[in-house]
Amino acid sequence: MQKNEHDKLAAKAAYRELPLRQKLEHIWIYFKWPILLGLAALIIAGAVTKRVLTKKDPVLYLAYINTAVGSELDEALGPGYLDWAGADPKKQEVLIYRELYLSEDAGLITHETAYASRLKTMAAIEGHQLDLVLVSREAWDMLSASGYLLPLDTVLQETPALKEQLAPYLAENEIILEDNAIEVQLGEAERYEAVTETAFNAVDLSACPRIRAAGFDEPVYLAVIANTPRLATCLDYMEYLYAE
Repeated sequence: MQKNEHDKLAAKAAYRELPLRQKLEHIWIYFKWPILLGLAALIIAGAVTKRVLTKKDPVLYLAYINTAVGSELDEALGPGYLDWAGADPKKQEVLIYRELYLSEDAGLITHETAYASRLKTMAAIEGHQLDLVLVSREAWDMLSASGYLLPLDTVLQETPALKEQLAPYLAENEIILEDNAIEVQLGEAERYEAVTETAFNAVDLSACPRIRAAGFDEPVYLAVIANTPRLATCLDYMEYLYAE
């Protein structure tokens, strides 16, 4: 025991005599894994803390589908609305899905993008994490035909002032109630047939000052997703778009 104690004291004395570089090398050799694990724990704890402190609650979910939105309009459609509504941009946000692309006639190059966008859009709808869509005519037709959009003429009954303001711009499209698309694909039917109805389920934004200033080459539409749990905010957002 005395010898072991003597050896320990000698080792400590020898360590104290080592140059700083050799001391650091000694520490690294014998304590490398505890140091690495400790650093990893600190990094993870820091990342989690930062995420918690900077996390924002979405007041609205918006998607750009088949529409290229410039930085100025993007600012107006997100932070601009928060400012108008009196929301706190440090704690709240308009969560925007950008660069989504839907098409029935996607070529080989765009097929993968269109398929991924369709999955992302459907997942957001099913998860109640999509309220409004800013869309081209093609994307509007697809979402309307699938029954994903809310009829606006009925909803606006509860907001007479907004209904009067938007009435000239409500746009009508077709909804497929039932069809035999699967039978045609399986070769069980030769001709495609469908039972349809029409509904005013989008707002043509061609005359909207904020959208017109962006200089879109083709008409752009705003539509409300049918299962949105934030309908009141959607209507408030429409009011904002046409506000001076």
